[in-house]
Amino acid sequence: MKAKFLVLALALLLAAILAGCATKGQLKARDAEIAELKQQLEEARNQCVILEDEKKAIEDRANTLQGELNDLSDKLQIEMEKSEKYTMLRVPERLLFNSSQSSLSSGGRNVLNDIAEILTRYTEYDVRVEGHADNRKIKPEFYDKFRSNWELSTARATEVVRYLINKKGLSPQRLIAVGYGENRPIASNDTAEGRQQNRRVEFYIAPQQIYKDLGDY
Repeated sequence: MKAKFLVLALALLLAAILAGCATKGQLKARDAEIAELKQQLEEARNQCVILEDEKKAIEDRANTLQGELNDLSDKLQIEMEKSEKYTMLRVPERLLFNSSQSSLSSGGRNVLNDIAEILTRYTEYDVRVEGHADNRKIKPEFYDKFRSNWELSTARATEVVRYLINKKGLSPQRLIAVGYGENRPIASNDTAEGRQQNRRVEFYIAPQQIYKDLGDY
């Protein structure tokens, strides 16, 4: 837009010179103004080229990340969803935790190691970790730890974030932990299969400059 404005300004100035009589002093002043406009036009064009190069570099890096997440999804046999703003990895409870527990299983740590291996290479991306549960009430023998699915899902999301920070070295500024309990099901809680699908942890991965505007998706 700036380059177009400068071209228009330069054209109008030249037209004014050709249309009327001018003294040598006026011509000299106009020549200086034309030279300045030409310089600004060249700088604007160079800036456009730089911005295009930066945009392409960001797009290329995003495509590379997406390819790595595709491979990870295939390796772990987990669901992945891609939108314009983020990529989401959906990890079933059984891959990370034992039933009604918030401590990571050994297999869960291996899963997070695979995810962290990718995230550590893309520091310009933030990660929102969401814990989800089914609608079955917490058993009384676990009341000393959790009195509701909301508390369990939040503890699991926090445990994942803690592991990524303390064990894998991810910056705390990149991570958010959220628990939704049974309030955002993706399947019916009327069947065992549906409840199993609802017990999950989701990873939302998005560029930092975009992530801050996601809000509550």
